[in-house]
Amino acid sequence: MSLAIRVQLLAGYSGREWPPSPARLFKALVASARAGWAHDNRETIDESLRVLEQQGWHEGTRLPEIVVSRATLRPPRQRRFIPNNSKNWPTERKLNPVKGIDLDEEPMVRWDVEAPHTVWYWWPSVEAAYVPTLREVSRRVFSVGKGEDFAVLDATDAEPPTSAVHWQPSATGASLEVPEAGCLDVCDAVFARDLNDLPAPAAGVRAVTYASDAVAPSREVPTFVLGLWRNGKRCSWDARLLRQVVGPVRHLLDEIRDEVVDVLTKSPSERPAMEALVRRVLVGHDESNKPITEPHLAILPVPSVLGPYPDGRVRRIALADFGSGDDPNRRAIIEVAQVLLHGRELCDNGRATGVVLDTEPDVQWLRTLTRSSRTWATVTPLVQAAKELTSVEWKRLVEARRNAEREPAKAAARELHLRKRRFELVERSVRQAITEQEASIESIEFASGGPIAGVHVATQYRASGYLGETPKLHVRVTFDRPIAGPLAIGRGRHVGFGVLWPVDPDT
Repeated sequence: MSLAIRVQLLAGYSGREWPPSPARLFKALVASARAGWAHDNRETIDESLRVLEQQGWHEGTRLPEIVVSRATLRPPRQRRFIPNNSKNWPTERKLNPVKGIDLDEEPMVRWDVEAPHTVWYWWPSVEAAYVPTLREVSRRVFSVGKGEDFAVLDATDAEPPTSAVHWQPSATGASLEVPEAGCLDVCDAVFARDLNDLPAPAAGVRAVTYASDAVAPSREVPTFVLGLWRNGKRCSWDARLLRQVVGPVRHLLDEIRDEVVDVLTKSPSERPAMEALVRRVLVGHDESNKPITEPHLAILPVPSVLGPYPDGRVRRIALADFGSGDDPNRRAIIEVAQVLLHGRELCDNGRATGVVLDTEPDVQWLRTLTRSSRTWATVTPLVQAAKELTSVEWKRLVEARRNAEREPAKAAARELHLRKRRFELVERSVRQAITEQEASIESIEFASGGPIAGVHVATQYRASGYLGETPKLHVRVTFDRPIAGPLAIGRGRHVGFGVLWPVDPDT
């Protein structure tokens, strides 16, 4: 007999993965089963839960199929801080003697779920005797996932609808946690654990790759490539001096704003709104001429890394509107800007440079930047989005390095803390760049040296202002599925830093 548990989400979903993993559902059922109402029939409930946790791991059973409505991940706009439950455990406690409690930053993720806002978990072979008990437990669940993910649950023997998106175990796809035998005991141990006790072992769940039968929407970022020419010959710039080429291009974009507005405005009443939109798209400024935070047109220098003699010098500029989406007005602005930039001369502080922008005839560069690949590597270094360590932490690290021979364990701990913090910042930047693409990060590698021939060491790139406040490094990232370009990550990704290049293009 089949079992289907329907989860009706009442206010969206805030977990980091979509769809919600079966382990989240199981833990919600366990929490319901440990409430006061379940005191008299606990043995029957536990027997039903143990049958559920064994699905897919014992002979004749299968992992659950997940049937969901479509969902869209919204960019995080807020942060919140939650108590660090390990503060009383000496090896994990943070230094905060004044407040007596430590708060850890947690990103606020939100998924907007389409109607009917439901998630089905379907097991094809569960004994009929356990269905009434699981229905009784599920009907008393009030949230699945985080505490704010309010939901109404029900269990039935009917099959889920065929019109929704179906997720099944697969060789490639998104990694979801699934309960396995012993998960109930682990949940009980965690619930009963005192904060002063040793941390409970991380067990009871297993990572399983799920894939959906929905066709992923194509990600089309309006992108075009312009070549740099002087006196009929290609002109090149040292990639380590990105500002020398990006600055004049930004100035040129500011110059053509009025021309773009003249082309696209149909009536005088529409002009103020069009002027505001063009300013935001082309130069990334609002009506008060202050920088905006949302994505806009990015200027991506393209170092020469193709061909038998890659030297890493910049001979081409790619322009991509990361925030276009399906807005026809933004796409029209990009198309007009491409036409107007053709044949324009770059100026440096008001002086003509003799360098002219021309539509790039070699389409291989555009095809490479916009194709799909599982592995991407930086051709201009990533600038970290925040400081990796505080000044006090840096002093402790320097001191630990100085005394490494006498206290190797302390030095190793400090280095591990730096590497962990560095990894977290890089991962955050990568996730921000792939917000609209359903993919998970499999691995991240970072170093100072360039991962591709012709790319310079990260520390050699000149940066000033806010871009000089945080470290620079090269990154190589691999996803669980091909990701469409162009991609740029980190601080300054709109002005040439953090440009990614496909390493294993999916042709």
